[in-house]
Amino acid sequence: MTFTDNEYFEVIQKNEKVQDAFEKIKKTCINLQKQTNCPEEDIENFLIFISKQWNN
Repeated sequence: MTFTDNEYFEVIQKNEKVQDAFEKIKKTCINLQKQTNCPEEDIENFLIFISKQWNN
């Protein structure tokens, strides 16, 4: 099931656990980009890679 951006933001606003996870992931990605000076595309690709790993 695919969600729209608005649907994701609605869930984030309504669910404290999802909001906490979102904020932690966002902060981690921002810090990683600052520390490595890599382009945003690399962070996005890294998140895609990570998302494929929890089923392995």
